[in-house]
Amino acid sequence: MRIMTLKRLMGALVLASAGLVVSACNTSKATLDTFAKFTSSTSPGGWINADGTVLESQKARLFTAVVFENLEQDIARGNGEYLTSLAVLLNIPAGEQDAFRTRSQSQYPLLFASDRRTAERMLAMLISKKEDH
Repeated sequence: MRIMTLKRLMGALVLASAGLVVSACNTSKATLDTFAKFTSSTSPGGWINADGTVLESQKARLFTAVVFENLEQDIARGNGEYLTSLAVLLNIPAGEQDAFRTRSQSQYPLLFASDRRTAERMLAMLISKKEDH
């Protein structure tokens, strides 16, 4: 019974997320592909609680997968709502967020190099840089 409910919940979550992604202004095939790769490479129990909410430890990962292209634009500018939201999801204190945005912008060529342009790699690099500072 619980497995069937979790499967239905997963299906609804994927459909709702895809609907949000499709309705976004900057949606592209790359965004949909990134989200599809994220959802297919993770097991539902690995990132969703029993009550259907996303685990704290997975929120930044899911967010990055869904808004990857918008996040890329914010990082290029060094500011924006997506970059600020990511800083909050990564638990970066408010007093350190300006430095995080500046560091992210300075790392733009590495974060979005064509040979490693994925949401997961970008997030991993940002997290490793966060831990370095």
